[in-house]
Amino acid sequence: MIRQLLVAALVGVALSAPSNKIDESLARTLQTKGVASAVVIFNQGTSDVIRSVNSMRFENRGQKITTLKTNLEALAKTTQKNVVSILNTKNVKYDAYWISNQVFVKEASYDLVKAIAALPEVAEVREEKIVYIEEPIQGDAEINAEWGIEKIQAEAAWALPGGNNGQGVVVSSIDTGVRATHESLRNNFRSSKGWFDPYTRTATPTDNNGHGTHTMGTIAGSGGIGVAPGAQWISCRGCSTSSCTENALNACGEFITCPTDANGSGADCSQAPNVCSNSWGGGQGDNWYNPIVSAWRAADIVPVFAQGNSGPSCGTANSPGDSDLVIGVGATTANDGIASFSSLGPALSGAIKPDVSAPGQNVRSAWHTGDSAFNTISGTSMACPHVAGLTALLLSRNPNLTYDQVRDLLKDNTARDLGNAATCGGTPPTEFPNNVFGFGRIDARASLAAAINGF
Repeated sequence: MIRQLLVAALVGVALSAPSNKIDESLARTLQTKGVASAVVIFNQGTSDVIRSVNSMRFENRGQKITTLKTNLEALAKTTQKNVVSILNTKNVKYDAYWISNQVFVKEASYDLVKAIAALPEVAEVREEKIVYIEEPIQGDAEINAEWGIEKIQAEAAWALPGGNNGQGVVVSSIDTGVRATHESLRNNFRSSKGWFDPYTRTATPTDNNGHGTHTMGTIAGSGGIGVAPGAQWISCRGCSTSSCTENALNACGEFITCPTDANGSGADCSQAPNVCSNSWGGGQGDNWYNPIVSAWRAADIVPVFAQGNSGPSCGTANSPGDSDLVIGVGATTANDGIASFSSLGPALSGAIKPDVSAPGQNVRSAWHTGDSAFNTISGTSMACPHVAGLTALLLSRNPNLTYDQVRDLLKDNTARDLGNAATCGGTPPTEFPNNVFGFGRIDARASLAAAINGF
């Protein structure tokens, strides 16, 4: 009883801090553990800077992203000055980010949190989020090994007059890492500013889980497993194993926007990738990653996210895949039905989700246990990289395509002969778009043909 009263008292004190700035969950963690990993959110966000940069004209993409980074850094330096000043007087570790204008404090005490919350420029201090990769479901190895590549007609897209297999495009992922020595991935890894590990700062790509190697294999692997084997790839280890800290995902957000060397130095924004594949997430209607996605959009980086494995009920679309700012991807079967695990819309905002669907059940790709190892698994994690790979084909054809144009090419040329499914959000699966398949299962040949014909 006494403990409960103490918790209630501390929560009450937290909520009585200036403008109720200390999140109740953070206050509870501080009471039970004494310290907590905290995120400092400021009144001034990044949207004005992004809007300003988008209104400017630049000679090239690298110049635009460099200006974006410089202006966001200037905002962060000014906004975060007082918080950083307090933190520098304490024996505490912290990370300050320009990409989202946030500061992450490790093992912050209640007194420190209270002092930060008292600053007028601080909007909120909350607990750091932990999200997860979309855990793969073990698949059936007794299927056509590359059925997904065949289903979306990737090879037919390569063979089109004016077709391509991703040449000149740089794809990226935020995942558990990549086994860069794998036979399917070793020849197109971009070693220059191509890897960052915010957890341990490993010098070269590594993956102790397999998930990231599998997804990258589907995006750009050779030997028949990848949609865009002609593309180069880079990656950031945003997930240590199956979990991903918000701090690491922010660090990866910066790296994807303006890549660095593996030690975090030597930033070169001209080396930014063209697309980023993300097979992680959780929760619903949570827009915490929107500042980073908005920066990617300004940097002409197409954000693609798995929709989640929370199906088959309606209204199960997960964040960040349920954001209006990203392409959310559902998973289909070899028979063009929706996979039973695939999260369905509508999003909490009412938006139709997923945007599109792709093969996600029984997908074979590279694995982390050896340089010639493969594994067959299922999940929207496996569907998402199919869409990222197709995006690479479209951008290889025309690197000046905007996000909206890419999305239109994906959705306007998708397969519509899909199987029966439940009606979600009042839109039956026989009408497109709907909250089961989105605009349908992607078709690489049809989409690339449209781009070739002068979309």
